[in-house]
This record gives sequence, structure tokens and C-alpha cells, in this order.
Amino acid sequence: MFICKHCKKTNAVKTGLRKNKSGWVQKYKCRSCNTYFTNRKGVERYRHNADVISAALDLRAKGLSLSDVVDHLDQHHKVNVVRSTILYWQRKFGKKLKSFTQTLTPFLGKIYHADEMFARVSGDWNYLWSCLDYETKFIVAQHFSDERNDKECIEFIGKVKAKTEKPPDEIHTDNSWDYYPAFRKHFPRNKKIHVHYPAWKKKFKNNPIERYFNTVKQRYKTFRGFDNTKSAEQFFDFFTVYYNFIRKHTSLDKKTPAQVAGLNLNLGRNRMKSLIEILLAFSKARFWLTPINN
Repeated sequence: MFICKHCKKTNAVKTGLRKNKSGWVQKYKCRSCNTYFTNRKGVERYRHNADVISAALDLRAKGLSLSDVVDHLDQHHKVNVVRSTILYWQRKFGKKLKSFTQTLTPFLGKIYHADEMFARVSGDWNYLWSCLDYETKFIVAQHFSDERNDKECIEFIGKVKAKTEKPPDEIHTDNSWDYYPAFRKHFPRNKKIHVHYPAWKKKFKNNPIERYFNTVKQRYKTFRGFDNTKSAEQFFDFFTVYYNFIRKHTSLDKKTPAQVAGLNLNLGRNRMKSLIEILLAFSKARFWLTPINN
């Protein structure tokens, strides 16, 4: 028995298949209200099915350009989409997945690594601030800004503090002066939490977060920069969800950071599709047939 989309009663049964533009779809009939309905698993308002959308999102997170994603879907899924549709899926589902994953509480280690990298937006250099847990490789917090100064760093460290129930023992950064006022404001009584050395002393290397930034640069290098700040933030939010919950790491015994951090969501083989389905299960209606509204 299945939950009816209309009366919400568990009295629906399968009644064959129906073919539409997205392919074959399972059809159901409710014995209580005598109505027929289909299960598109959250993509009722979208032309294409969940397999096509999840494939496009996964390829986009792996660094393929919009044109390459369109070509892949045409060859392997036999569907015709335009580049703007791929970008719309990325922004729409990226926003919803970010909101959902922020409600989860990971179990993190005692050492964090924080740093910032350049990102070109409309010909200018902007900054992506990120903090990574050394033990789980989980991205704790991110902040995007058009300047690099004390104010932006204070906001970034504030996000790191807000994401953790208990502060870590150490937060490693480079020797930038921007971090001093940020740590004095958010951790005034814990002077040992900020670990930093000048580069010339060769005592400290921020390798974990630098490795993450190399991965980010590999993913967005095909974009050749972003058109505006909003599009840049949307992509980095989308990629953070992919990095934490979808991408497996060799250093973590082929597990995702979320799994190591205790967030084992039991994702299936198609992890992107499974994560979207879990998102729907925890939506406001709390029914597995609840659609994603535009």
C-alpha cells in the first residue's frame, strides 16, 4: 500500500504504467477516494524525470560546462535540454539541499583548518572563505565576500562558531592579520585556539584546506569566472553540499565527509537522486509524494 496524493490515506495500489515526455511513470489508484495519480518522486512540476535531473546536477558538480552536460544528456539519456535549464536545476535544487543539510548536526573533530581563495566575478577578484574539519574533511562553514578585511573575517569566524556546538581545540590559519580581531571577538578567553605561523618559519602548513581549494578550482575553472556575486555564491553553496554528502574521498576509505561525521543518510547508488528524495521526505507536508514547488 502507498500514501494517496489526494486524501493522504495509505490505501493506494499500483495500476500499471503511463508514458509521457519524461518516459515511463508508475501509476497508482487510491481505493479510498477512487482517484488515480503518479509518483514522480518530487519532480511532478518538471518536464524531465529524477534520473535526468540528478545526472545533470552530478555532472555539473564535477566541473562539466553547461554545453558538455547538455551533450551528455542528449547522447546517454536521449533528452533535449537547453543550458539555461541545467543552470535553473543547479540553483533551485542547490538552494533546497543547502537549507536541508544545514538542519543536520555533524560530529566533527577537534582541529579545523581555515583559509580563503580568490574567485573571479565580473572581472574582479572576490574571496571564498572556508573552514574544514581535519578529521572528517567536512566543510564546517563558508563565507563569500568582495573584499578581504577584518569585517569579513569576523563574519566568517562567526559562522564557524555558530556551526559547532562545542568549539574545537584548534583552528589553523595562515598568518594574515585579518584573523586576529576575528578570534579576539569570538574566542576572547581561548587564546590557544588560533594556531598560525609565518610561512618563513616552515613550522606549519595549511595543506587540508589548500587541497580543498584545489578541488574547488578544478570544478569551476571551466566557467572562466562568474557573472555576478549571487551566481558565485549559489554555485559554491551547491558544490559544498556535493563535497560533504556526495563526493567520496580516498583518504576517508571511500566514504563521504558526511558519513565520517556521523551523518549516514543511507544514500543509494545514485547518491544525488537519493539525497533529493530524502529532502522531499523531510519537507513540510512530510509525505513521500510531496512535490518540490517552484
